[in-house]
Amino acid sequence: MKQICFFLLLLTLNLNVVAQSDSLLLKFEHYTLKNGLNVILQSDKNVNDVSVEFWLKDGIRIDKPHQYGLSHFFEHVMPFSQMDSLKRKKLASYMPGSNAQVKKDYSRFYIKVKPEGLNLALERVSGRLNAGSENITKNRIEFQRKRVLSEINKNSKNPIWSAQGGMAIYKGTFGENHPYGSSGYGLIENNKKFQLEDFKKRYNEIVYSNNIILFLVGNFDIEEAKKHINTHFSDIPSKAKQFNKVKSTTHLSKKLTLKAPHPNDTLNTLVLSWAIPKWGNQDDGTLKLIANILNNRLKEDFNFSKLIVKSDVDTDMYRFAGQFLIKTTYSSAKDSSLVENLIYKKLNNFFEKSITKKEITNAKQKEKNNIIDMHENLGFQWSRTELLGESLLFTGDPSSYFKRLERLLKLSEKDIKKCAKKWLVKKPFRLLFVSNKE
Repeated sequence: MKQICFFLLLLTLNLNVVAQSDSLLLKFEHYTLKNGLNVILQSDKNVNDVSVEFWLKDGIRIDKPHQYGLSHFFEHVMPFSQMDSLKRKKLASYMPGSNAQVKKDYSRFYIKVKPEGLNLALERVSGRLNAGSENITKNRIEFQRKRVLSEINKNSKNPIWSAQGGMAIYKGTFGENHPYGSSGYGLIENNKKFQLEDFKKRYNEIVYSNNIILFLVGNFDIEEAKKHINTHFSDIPSKAKQFNKVKSTTHLSKKLTLKAPHPNDTLNTLVLSWAIPKWGNQDDGTLKLIANILNNRLKEDFNFSKLIVKSDVDTDMYRFAGQFLIKTTYSSAKDSSLVENLIYKKLNNFFEKSITKKEITNAKQKEKNNIIDMHENLGFQWSRTELLGESLLFTGDPSSYFKRLERLLKLSEKDIKKCAKKWLVKKPFRLLFVSNKE
């Protein structure tokens, strides 16, 4: 009787995971202006604010080795055009937040406003896109250089986020001089010497209408918004886009051990990294489930968990490739080999032993919950904007995130095993950050 009840419970969990997934399909309008600028409108009168965000469809990936760090620095330097001071003050009164970020395949700039501030927000955004490289000045560069170097120094305490550590991880995962082989911060020496002409050239290379996606997400009237968009964005010039093909990925053959500052200088971090397929590939959702299941198994293993401070298994998919990461932090460097061997043991068990229905159901539910969480955020990181934008940029279809989730929810144990053996049997790139006190 207990077995029957347990089976019914698992069946109910599975049905709940698959059921009501239609509610996760965002209703949106996608169209293109005559100058090639992409627009995504996602109206929702149930929220208080509206997110205005634009993406430049180029990011870290376009930096050459002598430019590593330029995309991130340019995100700081991206100019504004002149705006009446009264308008700026009025816009500020409507604006609860703003931010910017550079990623592998795009650079994003975001502001959130009250609905009554939408037209001013669109005017401000279009001003950035019409500012021209002449509004980049030496004074602006030097002011932002201090901020960039300060940010790099602040984040250097986490070895994975440090300039040195990030470069090592991506270079080791994707190969020497690969477009994805650089971190956002790039090389510190590059950040110290970028000059005015570097930023002017970058602006002219990537800021043009058919290289832009404009998002409006939140509380706004669609027809009114279209009129404002046509007024402010129709005159942005277009040009032929240069497209650089991305070569295949190759791991570095050597293992690396680095000294890196840690919080309190007492922790050691082991990174194992595999190159995996791109966003939208048939296997990318399966690898997400594998990461979820393996992450739980590591946390629940007593022999493993008593040695470590923190462990995370995650995936990150880009337009042309992806990354599967196991990051483990622990106190004593003498345990490095033991920790690594325990991770490999768990991986081998994944290939050889069965995966329970409960593990699969929980992993699927986590991915569904991730989409739900992103629905709750209007714009910027981990948001509706990211769901729709990456879907459009990576596949040409803003709703492909939903089709991806539907495929994921149908995966079986056989699918998961097959994918794990295909991508994770090969040896990963290995990087050990050793505490300064070891």
